[in-house]
Amino acid sequence: MASVGLIVNPSASRDVRRLTSLARTIDVHERANAVARVLCGLAGGGVELVWYMPDPTHVVERACEALAATPAAGAAAGLRLRPIVLGGDGYASDAAGTRAASMALGEAGVACLVTFGGDGTNRAVASGWPEGVLLPLAGGTNNAFATPLDPTAAGLAAALYAADPARHDRHVVRRPRLELRLDGAAPTIALVDVAVVRGGWVGAHAIWDPGLLVEAVVARSDPSLTGLAGVAGVVRPLDGQAVEAIHLRFGPLGRRVLVPLGPGQLVPIEVHDVRVLRPGERIVLAGQDGAAPGQVTLAFDGEREITLTPGSVAEVRLHANGPRVLDAAGLLRAAAADGLLVAPGVPDRWGAER
Repeated sequence: MASVGLIVNPSASRDVRRLTSLARTIDVHERANAVARVLCGLAGGGVELVWYMPDPTHVVERACEALAATPAAGAAAGLRLRPIVLGGDGYASDAAGTRAASMALGEAGVACLVTFGGDGTNRAVASGWPEGVLLPLAGGTNNAFATPLDPTAAGLAAALYAADPARHDRHVVRRPRLELRLDGAAPTIALVDVAVVRGGWVGAHAIWDPGLLVEAVVARSDPSLTGLAGVAGVVRPLDGQAVEAIHLRFGPLGRRVLVPLGPGQLVPIEVHDVRVLRPGERIVLAGQDGAAPGQVTLAFDGEREITLTPGSVAEVRLHANGPRVLDAAGLLRAAAADGLLVAPGVPDRWGAER
């Protein structure tokens, strides 16, 4: 029986950037609406079982209620939803819970995993199940890693993949990952960027003040994106064909660029130096000895997490074998060309004519 996993971050798109920029707030009703559309696509594509991450706001349960009140209720009636079993209070409400849920969904044998959150959510998911096939939908503040696709179409693509993974495996693409080692400890991964930010505190995690940026390594470089991926894209865009990352050092005597650091936050940023990083190459952050003036923090995919004190050595490497991501749009185009989207039970007169 084909099954699909579902992870929805109930806390995504609710950080301090609602106060410092025009970042939107996704409330529980909008989140449930998006999940209902995913479920509609999954049911229409023939999926019978969905394993999901339980959360304190009961987003998936609300989505089922919303779906039941629509004309699609009949088609989705045979869809079975099962929460994954987690420890503690049974809910996932932070990154550790998301990692545990991702690992458990992999062990449950789901063919692929649809996620709804930001870059931080997908980082936690990829950490928990490194070899899982992900279909990430934008549901956070920074969404550089996400697939720009309507949730209904995403659900249908996930269903088609789950029905025949071998046939559709050509639509699974490896994304690069960044790996950071601090003082030789176990590595921490990032999917989009690793940054050094002035200030010896984590605080509200999010980065919104360009004056605090020291340097960054960015694996996704596109001027159409917000955040550090957009900064790198303005300075040195990548075409996505080769596995590369961009190392940026911020400060005067370089180039001043105008970039959307956050939603509705178009700011000038001074980039002192830029270089291209290739797989296996190493960058030591905050100076060759790991020190920087005053204390600094390390941010992963747009969120500050670790205080880096003078004397610590933080090194970043680019790896080609990052998360496996489903090219949902490409899969749907191929499915349409192969006739997989012809409705059953209706004579295909076009096919007869051809």
